[in-house]
Amino acid sequence: MTIFDISQLSEQNPWWVDKNDIFKQFKIATLSKLTYQWNPRLRYRLNLDQDVIYTVRGPRQVGKTTLIMTIIKDLLLGKKIKPENIFYWSFENNNPEELSRILQTYLDWRLSAKEERKYLFLDEVCAIKDWARHVISFANKGSFVNCTIVVTGSHAMDMKHETELMPGRRGGGANEPLDKILPPMKFSEFVTLLWPEFNKILFDLGFVRSYDKQNKMIKLFKGEIDQTILQLSLYKKRLDILLESYLLTGGIPATINEFMKRGEIPTNLFNVYLRAIIGDLHRYGYKEASFKQITREIFQTLSNPTSWNNFTKTTEVKSHSTVQDYITAFEELYIANLCYRCSIHDGRIHTFFKKIYFQDPFIFHALQGWANGKSNYFENAKSNVLNLEIKSKLIEAIVHNHLCRFAYGLNPRDLFDPKDNICYYQDSSKKEVDFVLKFNDLYYPFEVKYQATISNSDFFAFKSFNKGVLITKDELGKYRNYVKISVSIFLLLV
Repeated sequence: MTIFDISQLSEQNPWWVDKNDIFKQFKIATLSKLTYQWNPRLRYRLNLDQDVIYTVRGPRQVGKTTLIMTIIKDLLLGKKIKPENIFYWSFENNNPEELSRILQTYLDWRLSAKEERKYLFLDEVCAIKDWARHVISFANKGSFVNCTIVVTGSHAMDMKHETELMPGRRGGGANEPLDKILPPMKFSEFVTLLWPEFNKILFDLGFVRSYDKQNKMIKLFKGEIDQTILQLSLYKKRLDILLESYLLTGGIPATINEFMKRGEIPTNLFNVYLRAIIGDLHRYGYKEASFKQITREIFQTLSNPTSWNNFTKTTEVKSHSTVQDYITAFEELYIANLCYRCSIHDGRIHTFFKKIYFQDPFIFHALQGWANGKSNYFENAKSNVLNLEIKSKLIEAIVHNHLCRFAYGLNPRDLFDPKDNICYYQDSSKKEVDFVLKFNDLYYPFEVKYQATISNSDFFAFKSFNKGVLITKDELGKYRNYVKISVSIFLLLV
């Protein structure tokens, strides 16, 4: 049994000795050396002046710990919080009993300052089984009065299941979502990271605030193109160039910095992310060989509806329920999202045939190269982007991911599920619309046509809706009740 004392806890809290030692912390020191330093919007969406238990979820290696350390730096140097009132611990190598002892050791140490607010950051706590039961026992004893708590994890189901054990005990505002997600950066964040001056242009044209972007989107479905979209199109050439880079790097800070510095992404960086994914799968009892076969099959069916039964015919996994378990793992590890077919007549969601989309371009390339035994991951990624068929499917996946985020922004809530809000549609003649956004009992269709020329027939899929947005490679304009808009401009709207 490990006995913890405060000197042991100080090893992960160097600012207790000198607040400026936060700059020596590995994540902060590493961040300071990067040319392109991502500043996630989530940094400003945590209200730390209240008794609350937040969760911050997201894929591994995307920057959750760096975000936590940046917030700690803000508290120390910006808000002048007493260093001893800020506690951090990474729980990846601890067990449940150690979790309780670590928390108790810290809280006992600060007992004399119980009127002062404390800030507890419990990193990768989902590595501990039943972590919520141990955390909530402190809340039940009143130990978390004047405490703001942020817990992080990389597995959605672990976090979701555990937080369900804490109903009504997490504090926070009446309508405030307490379960936050840190995904890789969107295209708009990527653009302003590499082209900081463009942020002012976006702000001046109303492409920053959610409300303004939503109004522009509503106009598109009325067959109107907002004047600011026309103004933004003046920058399309550079935006297209940046989109080409985004198709390789995705929204992950490390890959972006490596690519911009070297002109390539080294194999070892691909391996870092692949090992993280495979390590999590092993932890939850999944077989690597089965995972690879299913991954390979997903790439064979990209952008097309499929069923679990189809996987049993093309892989050695012969149970459709086992296939479903593996695909669910893709979702829970923030690798992929599902898209079901919907009916616009009765509002039903049909789950038998579904599409599977990878959430980030870099993860797309990493898994595609790994599943197909490629020796040079970056050359394989470049080959994917130069292949028009694969590139078009990758563009479609990016649009799906951005629409899922847009849907969340329309109605942010803890129980948000993208599958309930973004679907695809087929009419009676099997004519398909790539994506339909469901909001306030209304349906808003989107079709992706990443091709050199657009004809009037490309709008026919919208007939059932009498409205629609066609997302194109280059074109911007109107046809009847419909509009077409280039993908590099559209992604700045969502």
